[in-house]
Amino acid sequence: FGPHHFDAVMASNALWGHIGSCVAAVLAGIVAYFMYPDIKYCFLVIAASALSAVMFVHFLPEGDRLMGRGFKGKQALDEFGHIEKLTNEDDNDDQVAVEKQQLHNDETPQASSYWEVISDKRCFLLCITGFFFHFANANVLLVLGELMGGDNGDDGAPSQAAIPLIAGAIVLAQVTMAAATWVGDRLTHTGVGRKPLFLAGIVTLPIRCALIIYWKDAGNAFLLSTQILDGLGGGFFGLIHPYLVADQTFGTGRFNLVMGLTASTFGLGATLSNFLGQNVVEIYGHVASLTASLILSFVPVVVFGCFMPETLGDRDAQTHLVHKNGGETRETLYVEMS
Repeated sequence: FGPHHFDAVMASNALWGHIGSCVAAVLAGIVAYFMYPDIKYCFLVIAASALSAVMFVHFLPEGDRLMGRGFKGKQALDEFGHIEKLTNEDDNDDQVAVEKQQLHNDETPQASSYWEVISDKRCFLLCITGFFFHFANANVLLVLGELMGGDNGDDGAPSQAAIPLIAGAIVLAQVTMAAATWVGDRLTHTGVGRKPLFLAGIVTLPIRCALIIYWKDAGNAFLLSTQILDGLGGGFFGLIHPYLVADQTFGTGRFNLVMGLTASTFGLGATLSNFLGQNVVEIYGHVASLTASLILSFVPVVVFGCFMPETLGDRDAQTHLVHKNGGETRETLYVEMS
């Protein structure tokens, strides 16, 4: 997908991903509840979902492989399934002929070096922001489930009455994420920058941690409602993350590298959060673990808010300009996919 349609396509993918996660959580919760105490069978729902995704992969259209790496390509798919030609076919236009010749001569363009891309300050700041956000965030849902679930069984599994609450927490978060993704996509189209939307997502975490601590004895309804903040944070974070990477790397050929690097740092933060957070719960209790997450949650807000520049407009969109009557007219050609 080309630079003109990347945001819309990624927003659509994220939206349907959240909808799918919501459906999977509902089905897994139903299976776990009625198969109790053999709740392990709920993982069969996840396996079936994964196999379904694999089956539909071969239906996906294949676009320009070089553009998939972040290079400037010759054509791209848009969000409606059309092929967008990024060069004009008018042979009488001298400028177009030069552009086409350059594209033919550079079939395998030279990608930027690994160090050139990784050492970019924006890449470093995004990694640090995402690491500390997930380091503070991942353990919170586990603690929330333990607070709502009450006493566990002898084998450490949640009680049967807690299963609808845990499933409901996941479903509420995913529904809110879907809504946040839709709103974020609309705001992006109106010209709202990446930075305010990303900040709006990560600032929900300290608020969420503080509310859980304050409402820990107020009842399950209050605790469950904090998942709305989790959905807002996850929705905006998941939507804007690829936008930031695309803004930074378009034209370098290293889009996938930076996506993989940032996602790896996010995953490392989440893994450490679950491991260390649950150790704190066992030794010092739930409030101590949540307090640690609350303190850590300010780190990504400060780092991103104070040091990350706005990236909207940094992407070098290669739109062909057709010169007509001394002016410039943006031209895009579409053909139906067969």
